[in-house]
Amino acid sequence: MLVVEGFFENGVFVPEKPLAEIKGRQKAILRIWETGKPDEQDRLKAWREFSQSIRTSNETLEGEPERIRFRSPEETEMI
Repeated sequence: MLVVEGFFENGVFVPEKPLAEIKGRQKAILRIWETGKPDEQDRLKAWREFSQSIRTSNETLEGEPERIRFRSPEETEMI
């Protein structure tokens, strides 16, 4: 068995090094380690860290704050 590391981009697997030793058509398995989508726990952890950073900040703000609206996870997925 030969293990080839690389990355998957735009529907194409790109190996880290040339595969000159492979001749002809060979049966292969592609295993994706990460999907790039954070799971719910990762998302909650990120929000907690963000909230904690705001609460512990000693930065002095000047002027009037602008109102912002964060996208929901569903809205983000539709982009």
